[in-house]
Amino acid sequence: MDFLSEPRSASWLARELGLKRADLEDDLRHLLRSARAAGHDIEIVPARCKTCDFTFAEDRLIKPGRCPMCKGTRLLEPMIGLRQAG
Repeated sequence: MDFLSEPRSASWLARELGLKRADLEDDLRHLLRSARAAGHDIEIVPARCKTCDFTFAEDRLIKPGRCPMCKGTRLLEPMIGLRQAG
């Protein structure tokens, strides 16, 4: 879990693990559930539209295709990080 010691995007994790970003979402959800159970604090910075500043829900772990408000495609990916609770 050292990969997530500082916030990272799903794209970064997929590149590091040699996976496709779309294939990573289920594994990432499982990892986060396991990390919570092990006592880690989960930090999720939600995806955001660069055009209208719309913020997506925190449960969206993979970069969305377009903004539901302005239909723009200039989006910041969500960032995921773990910290040891303490």
